[in-house]
Amino acid sequence: MLTKLLLKPGVNRENTRYTNENGWYESDKVRFRQGTPEKIGGWQRISANTFLGVCRSLWNWVTLAGQNLLGIGTTVKFYIENGGSYYDVTPIRAEDTLTNPFTTGYSTLSATITAASTSLTVASGTNFPPNGVILIGTEQIAYTSKSTNTLSGLIRGYNSTTAAAHTSGDAVGSYNVIVTDTYGGFFNNDYVTFYNASAVGGITVSGEYQLTYLTTTTYSILTTTAATSSATGGGTVYVAYQVTTGSATYVPQVGWGAGNWGTGPWGIGNTDVLSANSGIRIWNQINWGENLIYGPRGGPMYYWNAAIGYTNSTVTMTIASPCVVTTGATLTDNTALTFTTTGALPTGLVPGVTYYTRYISATTFYLSATSTEVSFTAACSGSGSNTLTVSAIISGTIVSGMTVTYLFSGSYLSLGTITFTGSGSGGVGTYSVSAGVTVVSQAMSSSTLINTSGTQSGIQAISPRGIALSALAGADGYTPLYQNTFTVSDTSRFVLAFGTNDYGSTVLDPMLIRWSDQESLTIWYPASTNQAGSLRLSHGSKIVTTLQSRQEIVVWTDSSIYSLQYLGPPVVWGSQLLADNVSIAGPNAAAMASGVTYWMGVDKFYKYDGRVQTLRCDLRQYVYSDINEQQFDQVFASTNEGFNEVWFFYCSENSNTIDKYVIYNYFEDVWQYGTMARTAWLDTGLRNYPLAATYSYNIVNHEYGVDNNETGTTQAIEATITSAQFDIGDGDKFAFVWRMLPDLTFRGSTDGTTPALTMQLLPLLNSGSGYNDPKSVGGTSSDAAQAVTATQTYPIDLDTYNGQIYIRIRGRQMAMRITSNQIGTQWQLGSPRIDLRPDGRR
Repeated sequence: MLTKLLLKPGVNRENTRYTNENGWYESDKVRFRQGTPEKIGGWQRISANTFLGVCRSLWNWVTLAGQNLLGIGTTVKFYIENGGSYYDVTPIRAEDTLTNPFTTGYSTLSATITAASTSLTVASGTNFPPNGVILIGTEQIAYTSKSTNTLSGLIRGYNSTTAAAHTSGDAVGSYNVIVTDTYGGFFNNDYVTFYNASAVGGITVSGEYQLTYLTTTTYSILTTTAATSSATGGGTVYVAYQVTTGSATYVPQVGWGAGNWGTGPWGIGNTDVLSANSGIRIWNQINWGENLIYGPRGGPMYYWNAAIGYTNSTVTMTIASPCVVTTGATLTDNTALTFTTTGALPTGLVPGVTYYTRYISATTFYLSATSTEVSFTAACSGSGSNTLTVSAIISGTIVSGMTVTYLFSGSYLSLGTITFTGSGSGGVGTYSVSAGVTVVSQAMSSSTLINTSGTQSGIQAISPRGIALSALAGADGYTPLYQNTFTVSDTSRFVLAFGTNDYGSTVLDPMLIRWSDQESLTIWYPASTNQAGSLRLSHGSKIVTTLQSRQEIVVWTDSSIYSLQYLGPPVVWGSQLLADNVSIAGPNAAAMASGVTYWMGVDKFYKYDGRVQTLRCDLRQYVYSDINEQQFDQVFASTNEGFNEVWFFYCSENSNTIDKYVIYNYFEDVWQYGTMARTAWLDTGLRNYPLAATYSYNIVNHEYGVDNNETGTTQAIEATITSAQFDIGDGDKFAFVWRMLPDLTFRGSTDGTTPALTMQLLPLLNSGSGYNDPKSVGGTSSDAAQAVTATQTYPIDLDTYNGQIYIRIRGRQMAMRITSNQIGTQWQLGSPRIDLRPDGRR
């Protein structure tokens, strides 16, 4: 008797395999289309390039110049991707000027060692860090610990050098340099850049390094040159610290006062005193027009300027009073920027320090150390007069030594520096200027410009790294110091910070919301003339995340959900409690699809479509019985709109990294699950494919092809789905199956390959007996599993394959399993049939 196997769509594990009769019970890398299962699409890396750190944040936007950019926030860096290349725009957190900060390690062997020795003793280990790399002869040796003068845990022949015997008295030079900076504030694995250093101990420290924390005022860096002497020096060194690195996994805080004294809140334990915090690093980001606002969770907000770009913008600068900078970029007046160099900037300029342009022309400008300008109306009377008559002050106060500029024929000209020699004393009156000309009464400005002297070397450039929002021109001094998340309201153009400090406070309030004035990045203090303001939510202990919908911003705390809506002056923004006793797993655990918000809670799934509801889930028990609750912050959700899906990724119970996913198809109202290692996902309409970040430290296009090309080497994707049990009648009789007639299509498979899958029937003596072994009657288990292969290799006949399979299966209950693991294979199952007959009761 031929029986058609029509199984219910979706995977259901809320009950037993037998109760879910005629359904599906297990899946991996399979989705449902029109009620039948098919293998998911493949993925392809966007380029061979990689980035540093684990990515947790992706954002896509397009500039006015048509550049399609992707913001990538990782645990250690922030990048902008364009054309498959990753450009480092990690902001500078702090800069400092140090004097002779470097100490090099050099000594001699105290005793002979063999090529197999695992420890050695030097005459003096004073300037050697606790672990590092040394050079003896031509052999590099890594060591993992130090006790006074003994280096232990040796890794011989390090960096592909050859292990050898060395005699007493041989020179031992350290590749590690100890850096002293009393400023402190750095953490283990932070990135730091040095400029202007002179050689010390045979080593010239220059460029970017990743530091290893030693004490609150010292750290070590690994150079590419071994020291030739033990020395302290380096001269005047400029140092720029990037935003502190973060953790890829949550590290629980345990033990009273654990950690270095003073490294965290009083009495709070910390298992990793060398890291900035125990939470995972998550970057928040969103575009402001063609520019980008971004910042790490718990840190300040930064601003990337598309006019400057994502690579170093080379400039020329004069050594003059004032300095004139010429660049290929088109910058407006009062643009905040920083400089970098491959050599040395002229005296008067320091790498990493924020300066402001004073417009001369579109590509030429002076520099000022402050964004403050004095605006006034004035004139010079008489030909070449050095007397400036100020008739009205528009803003600010004139200060002696400022440079006066005015607009003439599209460019700004200078009247030189201003001095108090007339009746003026900062306001209306007469002053002396050093370079007078005849000027009719017009608007002018005055500011303190940067003068340069000495020499310069190398290539000078404007750095693409972001500038703190608080350092932008016009900042009112009340820009939030911290934020746990932020967004930009699309229609009304406010920047809103969630979980931030109050006005005049340095304490982060995790329930506070603040917003800027409309159309402003820099005005944050409320006044009658603006719409800046704040409000504090009351339900919960912290704001976890937000998501912007059509007419509201949805805000989650750790115990409730709010709607934030623009109301206009004087209230500006108002909140409404949507539901209480509602959870969310982490900051990235929500996604919006077709106007409905879906999210993963700590014990179930939810949706919000105007009202908050529990989302029916056929896999709830399966998911939450195998999940690492300590790693909830790693959970992330995103859409795959092309297939009407919302994907949720999470860590299984025994994993500290993302290794599982669960998919909800909102169009067909079905679920499926599987295994996959991803760290972030973005379904963007600005690119051709959904984007995902991997543990291979790259970005891949999903739904691209049918294979796994994450690393550049094509690998087959193993896809499998197993049904629940089915039987004849109520399962009181055995059934004997001797033939299976597949029904499927290999549509979408790769030309030039032989697509194939394996169909398998799994018999059971009864519903609780487990699968029979051997599965085949009078044969072996392999006889119950048969390959279904396309008839032709090229071109592929998508719907022609071996039409029947002869098997010998006997059982009261059976299950069907479909598996594929071959390059080039794509498939969709139809309605297979089996030829069976009753076969008794025992």
